[in-house]
Amino acid sequence: MNVVSNTTKVGQPTGISDSQRSRFFWVGLVTVVAVYFLILVGGTVRATGAGMGCPDWPLCFGQLIPPTSEAQLPPNWRDIYSHRGYSDLPFDAVKTWTEYLNRLVGVVIGLLVISTAWLARRYRRLDPPVFWAAFGAFVMVGFNGWVGSMVVATNLRPVMISLHMIGAFFVQMLLIYALVRSRRDELRHLTQALPASYRLWALVALLAMVVQIFMGIQIRESVDLISRAANAAERDQWVELMPVIFYFHRSFSWVILALAGWLFWRAYKSALGPTVVGRILRGLVGLVIFEMILGGALNHLGFPLVAQPVHLLAAHLIFGAIWFLWATLSVASLQPSRKPYV
Repeated sequence: MNVVSNTTKVGQPTGISDSQRSRFFWVGLVTVVAVYFLILVGGTVRATGAGMGCPDWPLCFGQLIPPTSEAQLPPNWRDIYSHRGYSDLPFDAVKTWTEYLNRLVGVVIGLLVISTAWLARRYRRLDPPVFWAAFGAFVMVGFNGWVGSMVVATNLRPVMISLHMIGAFFVQMLLIYALVRSRRDELRHLTQALPASYRLWALVALLAMVVQIFMGIQIRESVDLISRAANAAERDQWVELMPVIFYFHRSFSWVILALAGWLFWRAYKSALGPTVVGRILRGLVGLVIFEMILGGALNHLGFPLVAQPVHLLAAHLIFGAIWFLWATLSVASLQPSRKPYV
């Protein structure tokens, strides 16, 4: 087997084969994609108002498999869950199963992250940051799962929903960094043609996106409060009730587009267009434009339900693309691995 022969002081092997590296990378990549899918599902839960479709956690109406009709609930179910808003709400099987499927996807994510962290153990001595980033993602998924339970326990308190969403950003950051770090020797040559200031501009774009995200979080909390106070049929009037930060958020998207466009143009000028970095940057520009179109739909079409979860997913993908770029540039600036792969 093609394995590095380096050993530690106690004689334990520190090498890793190409197949083991490849297995870790692809399992990690599948995990990242699954995390984005969960973000889309979670956004759908929020947009459809299905967050309390299961008023308890981890069970759903006290059952392992949720009910499909009110007849499957105990006679006093309204009394049991009155503190969760069910004293006068009808049972909605669609919302119940939407929330339940969200939880099932979360379980799958947990299993994938466990697998990623387990496969990363071989990097613990070879390149410790890879292992600790993967392990950190595992811990963060567990913490975010607990936050999800608190979202239910607090009856969809907006600040808890925001904390739950922020947790998803940290999960993707840790996973992407682990994957990029595991391929740092292969990625180094991709960035050698870029000027030294390029990494700084990538950081500026990342920080600008963080500002945009936090404005978006404030708007989302406002939407939650407005939707509770207004009738769902009045969605086209929600924009009139938005705080002033909504207009800053809308205009600031042009700053994000300008930064993404400059990063892509500079990479293309450095002949990185055909590389993975160039493809990510092309996707980044496309995502920003798509996100601006979705924002326009939310603004001018009365917050169409289908646009809300897609808008949330696109924001995460934009952040993930910029984070990938910055992580690649940061990792590429490191010295080559002291224990090279063979």
